[in-house]
Amino acid sequence: MEKNNKYQITIGLEIHTQVNTFNKVFSQSLNSSTSQSNTCVNEIDLGLPGTLPFFNLDVLKKAIILAKALKMDINNTLAFNRKVYFHYDLPKGYQITQFGENTIAKNGIINLKNKTIRIEEFHIEEDTAKQTKENELNFLDYNRCGVGLIEIVTKPDFYLKEEVIEFLKQLKRLLIYLNISDGKMEESNLRVDVNISISNTESLGTRVEIKNLNSFNSVSKAIEHEFNRQKKILESGKAVIQETRKWNDENEETEFMREKKEQSEYFYNNETNILPFNISKIINLTFLEQEKLPQNIFDSLKKQNLPEFYIEQLLDDYDLYVFFISINNVINDVNLTSTWIIVELLKILNKNNIKILEISNSLKSNFLDLLLLIKKNEINQKQAKVLLEHLYASKKDVNQLIKELGMKQITNKNELEEIIMKILNNNKEMILQNKERVERIEKFIIGLVMKETKGQANPNIVKNLFDKLILCFI
Repeated sequence: MEKNNKYQITIGLEIHTQVNTFNKVFSQSLNSSTSQSNTCVNEIDLGLPGTLPFFNLDVLKKAIILAKALKMDINNTLAFNRKVYFHYDLPKGYQITQFGENTIAKNGIINLKNKTIRIEEFHIEEDTAKQTKENELNFLDYNRCGVGLIEIVTKPDFYLKEEVIEFLKQLKRLLIYLNISDGKMEESNLRVDVNISISNTESLGTRVEIKNLNSFNSVSKAIEHEFNRQKKILESGKAVIQETRKWNDENEETEFMREKKEQSEYFYNNETNILPFNISKIINLTFLEQEKLPQNIFDSLKKQNLPEFYIEQLLDDYDLYVFFISINNVINDVNLTSTWIIVELLKILNKNNIKILEISNSLKSNFLDLLLLIKKNEINQKQAKVLLEHLYASKKDVNQLIKELGMKQITNKNELEEIIMKILNNNKEMILQNKERVERIEKFIIGLVMKETKGQANPNIVKNLFDKLILCFI
């Protein structure tokens, strides 16, 4: 978004993330986003008379882990409130949530590259039914109703959409790597509400909320559009109305959803069916595994001289990172492993529209064998690329393919020395002309050796022999 000298945009976020637990937060219903619609529902989820909520302690433990990762102050007492509103996506007429003094955690931070974003608080609550529209009809899937949610509220610390995206990427990584949420925005398991105001004075403008954005791209475009929409309103001499809007992906614009409700309109009161209880012992016994923090993983890989571009790519895809770790635990060379996974293997998988999780165990095993051969210098890079293509297409093992393709690695020093000397003698004029640029001679001669041996010479041995033999010519 281009900077505007007249108007300053101020942005705050509310992020809802479903918690990775086997059961829902207040019932024993299965927490599943993939089951057939309305099959993971019981009488508690539907708010039938006479039913009582049953709190899932696994949700609490994951909330505590997140609070510790965000360096937050954790409330020693767990208590809940009722947020009263009537809508068909929440059949009992109120949402069990936390408000005010009952909020589970306050005062956290996430450090971006150039600034720190303050997190005001986060609280535990229950999700609502999933709504879909078809031919002007509303369909409701109550499988999502009652699923545990953590709602994270930031301070209005963002002034650029790029800061928002950087923050969301860091938060999403944290949620996934600590196994708090699967972070699947495309399934609405992680949703973002963006609060935007613009002003040409030191005071904040009127806040407009954009609900339920489910991709980084939508967040970015919604911020851009809403800034321009509010700017046009103010420049026309009118006032921006405080309201809740939604994002239309097809038209790429925000649309009116409803008037923004004030907190008092929700008639918050205490949840009397879940009595407050002290959780100090649970807090002390719930540990944050520091080695799982994305920033610590980043720092560890950086110390091993892995390029930042590769690290970012690994951290942005948890399944890719897990695959990388499983392979590198055997190879023990982060640069070799990452290059062959990110550059070579992903190229083939993307070409065939295959996800890393979908590769077979046999391909994984053969890929590992391939990397071991590369590391031992038993095959060169060119041969390895050919083998990888055949490994994916044929499902055969590496050794079988090496035999069938007639591949062999020439490692005999006497044989290679004879070839190098022959090439050096045939190119004396070129060598004398470039004797001040040995690196150019080396590249030229090694290329001729590989051509002479049809790519089967071991390049490392060739290089070492060249370094010794070239002294006889310059």
